Amino acid sequence: MKHLNRVGQKAQTIVRVAHEKGRTLSCTVFFFNGHEFVASSERLGPARMVAPGTVAVSASGRQWIAIGGDHVHGAAGWAFVSPYIDQPAIDGDAVRFNDNAKSLKIRSKLDAYLDYYQECKGVLPAVVVLRREQLSACGVLPGQVYKGVRLEAYV
Repeated sequence: MKHLNRVGQKAQTIVRVAHEKGRTLSCTVFFFNGHEFVASSERLGPARMVAPGTVAVSASGRQWIAIGGDHVHGAAGWAFVSPYIDQPAIDGDAVRFNDNAKSLKIRSKLDAYLDYYQECKGVLPAVVVLRREQLSACGVLPGQVYKGVRLEAYV
């Protein structure tokens, strides 16, 4: 049996202590900012209600991390993560590309474009617009940040 990561152990402790005291929990999802307990809720809810990097743990042990967006407008979405591996802190670059051939090709072209833009203008663009199928092939949500650049979907 694998050992749970830190937030999984803390959520498990909350549930165990409540049962030992004979209490039933009305909340089924616990939110952690790094390794500190922040809040609890009856359901996961929209990601825009939490900051990027917030880890949500269900009472059953499933875990999600809030990705994309920013600290002012909230996260762009939830990504399912392993309950056995501690999640690193997110400092804005919340994009985790898929590791398939199509995703790697799109990412290499995106990197080449960003290098070219920075070489010509001296700064990175604020936003890069991709087609929806490109974003989905990469496993990216609109609004996520990659190398300090927000990725958006062409409408």
